[in-house]
Amino acid sequence: MTQASKKTSSSYQPGYETIAAKIIELIKAGSLQPGDRLPTEQRLGEQLGVSRAMVREAIKLLTASGHVRTRRGSGIYVNDGSRPFATAAINLSMPVDPEHMRALFEFRSLQEAQTVKLAAERITLAELRGLEQALIRNREGALANHWDMFIEYDDAFHSGIARASHNPFLLETVETVLRLQRWTVKMATGGAPGSLLASVDQHQAIFTALKDGKADVAVQAMKDHIDAVLHAYLQDVRRRLLLDEILVE
Repeated sequence: MTQASKKTSSSYQPGYETIAAKIIELIKAGSLQPGDRLPTEQRLGEQLGVSRAMVREAIKLLTASGHVRTRRGSGIYVNDGSRPFATAAINLSMPVDPEHMRALFEFRSLQEAQTVKLAAERITLAELRGLEQALIRNREGALANHWDMFIEYDDAFHSGIARASHNPFLLETVETVLRLQRWTVKMATGGAPGSLLASVDQHQAIFTALKDGKADVAVQAMKDHIDAVLHAYLQDVRRRLLLDEILVE
């Protein structure tokens, strides 16, 4: 495997994360201080050569990470007090502290356990069918080892459950955490043969519990799923650290 292919396989980064990192560079280059106003989404898109929609997704990530804040009808402003784990999710070249990710996984487990519990009580037939379709496509992506397709429908599955909770705050929070964790899940689910299918099987257990209206079973299946991804992530971190030590020697 060439050096370039090694880099591609181990450092996937969605476009909006790349743009988020570039916006941070613009903030630093312009010596902007907390409270300073940034260019509009339209101007940032023109400056960075991307669509306004891409900039909007990047701004959502930067808002969630604490780098910027938005004021309706006023604009985008530099914020202070960014979180370490969110910074690591934006800039993959930065060192990652697994304890920050552990805390994020812990938060996600609590959050999605409550979300799936409400979904089990409130999900409609149409929402259940939508989840089933996302699960089918998620499995197709896993069988083809097509990570982009897998992750698209992994997101759709988790977002669909949050939507079925009929709580807009939970939906927004779930989608924010998914964005912050996306590169981490790439490491955890794409690092070993069969790991994508194992994740789909965990999704299947969650879906079956929702379909049967078994809230407690759905909650436990969701916790088991997130714990499995965390375990895989920590294993991959250890593997990479050992590999780095071998390369240094």
